[in-house]
Amino acid sequence: MKKKDVPALLAINERIQFWVLTFFSLALLFTRLGQNGMATFDDCFYGEEAKEILQTGRWWVLSYNHVASFHNAPLFMWMVAVADKFFGVGVFAAKFPSALMGLLTVLLVYRVGKEYWESWIGLFAGLFLLTNYLFLKYSRHCMLDVTLAFFTTLALYAFLKAIKGERRYYWLWGLGVGLAVLTKSAFGLYPALVAGLVILLLKKKSTLLDPQFWGGVFLSVFITGIWVYTQLQAGGQDFIDVHLKFIILGKIGGEPQTLADHLSLMKDLLTFLWPWLPLYVLGFYRLFKSDFKNKETTVLLLVWGLTMPILLSLMRTKFPFYMIQAFPAWALAGALGLGKLVPGNVERIQWRKAVLGVCLGVGILVTLLPIRMDADREKDTRILAPYVKQFTEKGAQLVALREDYWSLNNALLFFSDHATETIFQDPVELKPLFEGKDLVLCLAHKGDLAEIDSKGINWYPVKWGEDLILIANQSVVTATVPTWGPLWAN
Repeated sequence: MKKKDVPALLAINERIQFWVLTFFSLALLFTRLGQNGMATFDDCFYGEEAKEILQTGRWWVLSYNHVASFHNAPLFMWMVAVADKFFGVGVFAAKFPSALMGLLTVLLVYRVGKEYWESWIGLFAGLFLLTNYLFLKYSRHCMLDVTLAFFTTLALYAFLKAIKGERRYYWLWGLGVGLAVLTKSAFGLYPALVAGLVILLLKKKSTLLDPQFWGGVFLSVFITGIWVYTQLQAGGQDFIDVHLKFIILGKIGGEPQTLADHLSLMKDLLTFLWPWLPLYVLGFYRLFKSDFKNKETTVLLLVWGLTMPILLSLMRTKFPFYMIQAFPAWALAGALGLGKLVPGNVERIQWRKAVLGVCLGVGILVTLLPIRMDADREKDTRILAPYVKQFTEKGAQLVALREDYWSLNNALLFFSDHATETIFQDPVELKPLFEGKDLVLCLAHKGDLAEIDSKGINWYPVKWGEDLILIANQSVVTATVPTWGPLWAN
């Protein structure tokens, strides 16, 4: 064997491809994961629900500010709570499950591509998914959607194996659907919808007579039923009003929308899916033009990738990240599109050598260099939170000025364990409190200080942020306030 052949042999070695893809994924998903805080929506909300699982010991009925909360299914919050237990409550633990499930989704997509096409397709599909802007972004957020994408991918991979003859995989499909529902409620039914459409399009009537298929259906219904039962027992009408009517039906109903409203999701996707969008389009075109020799795989990929944008365009609420559970199908289509452009074995070996080299190099640079991986979120809240926690737990009353309840309290509660119910809109309302003898803290903006002064209110600074400031009605000693720990150390 000639020395010049060594790089080519390494490039086509499936173990080398797998481990380079794994290293590159670890570098992009986990490097400096605990830095730069979290967004108040929705990261801090989910992080707080998870934190309160450990505080209350209640796993099925979530709570927010120690009041029962029926907004979300619990599985993702369970995962965050377990991470909190291992790593300590903080930003890293809150984001860890999303990053882990992002890694597992990339590797599962690699497995699907390798198993049903070839390792070349699996490698590029994994890379396309990992470097999809929205997928990478939300893999580093404490949010539900990447975890949902993993369970969707697992369910549909199992379903594909089942309809190709390995019928026992219907049970894994049912488990995946159940866990998807337990992650994001009605959105978790998507792999069940895809499976139903595939059965219809392929005219797989025999599937409906298969006991193992119905075993999978029963398993998914059983998992969903346990969760719904616990919520109805705990909340009854509150669960129906909050979760069914507000969270689910609220995303569907409402005033009729214009054509522009329905197409707004397409505009977002045209914005966020670069640079791989042309390959996605080419890949789906290739699937449409195929001779359907591998019809189960082709039909499943088309339905999986294309049904979601149609459904979301009909909904009232259509955030781009709702699409993430369809992104694995798009990544596989993109790899097929690239395969159309690079058909020769020699050329594919050259591409693999170059791409694997770039992945190694970029992964090393990302890991070693102080590159900021995330936007700095809720910096002021993180600065002020230790002081809020210290003095509020000693009996101080906490109020705020000119803030939105959820925008302030999601992050404040997560980082300080305390929230404020009292939010004033006029500084003059502070005067009676600030003239009292008991310690009162107020979260205000620097721009409000002049108006506070003009009302004749005496105040003392506790801690300055960049925009927010924590003030008090009396001088306090701050030298002993602990400002280091998993929640604030970044």
